[in-house]
Amino acid sequence: MNKITVGAIAAILLAFGGLVVWSSLNSGNGVNYANYDTKNIISADENNGNIGDHVRGKEDSKVVLVEYADLQCPGCASMMPKISELYKEYGDRVAFIFRNYPINGHQNARAASAAVESAGLQGYYWQMLETMYDNRNDWINVFDTEKRTNIFAGFFEDVSSGKGDIEKFKAMLGDANIQKKIDFDKNIGAKQDKIDATPSFFVNGRAVDVQSVEDIKNEIEKMLNEELKNAGLEVGPKTTSEEKAE
Repeated sequence: MNKITVGAIAAILLAFGGLVVWSSLNSGNGVNYANYDTKNIISADENNGNIGDHVRGKEDSKVVLVEYADLQCPGCASMMPKISELYKEYGDRVAFIFRNYPINGHQNARAASAAVESAGLQGYYWQMLETMYDNRNDWINVFDTEKRTNIFAGFFEDVSSGKGDIEKFKAMLGDANIQKKIDFDKNIGAKQDKIDATPSFFVNGRAVDVQSVEDIKNEIEKMLNEELKNAGLEVGPKTTSEEKAE
């Protein structure tokens, strides 16, 4: 092997090593995730693009259910109706949090998260989240950016009953703060809660053992009741006051 070849290989290895170090240093964007308590509601700050956790149910509850999910994930889509059922049954006593965890191999997952976050800026986060899952097959294989954006915009128009600002919705899909929010959710999930699959659930910081979509609702419900009992609160499902009002 001549000196030129050795030198070339050394240069490549040096460059690759530098890339690995750069990736390691920048994967968290300089954020100290250890400063955040993932089992509780995370407020808006500059690290998450000033977009805090999305919460429904009883925000000041002593029992918190956290979900990390990918919008393109079929298992996550299957779980959404079950989580919505739990919300209707426990939403008067439990805080429900959803955090973005787009998987790298899912080409449209990040764009879908951005669409839900953009809708959230206009007050339609949960409606858009459920609609994205309900209509998942309409967009997961659409790779033309303009076509995909128009599909998302159509969903937003429906969930906002035509009252939302469509142009603002589209413009915010690439917003830097929304991208920071998505990165923050995923990084804190990976670094603090060691997420390696979606969906992943935590009840007051305790990981839910996900065996199958079929039995996970029962496992979550069991853990919610345990934490409610520990907090001296009523256990068991019941209809929320919001649903009674309807």
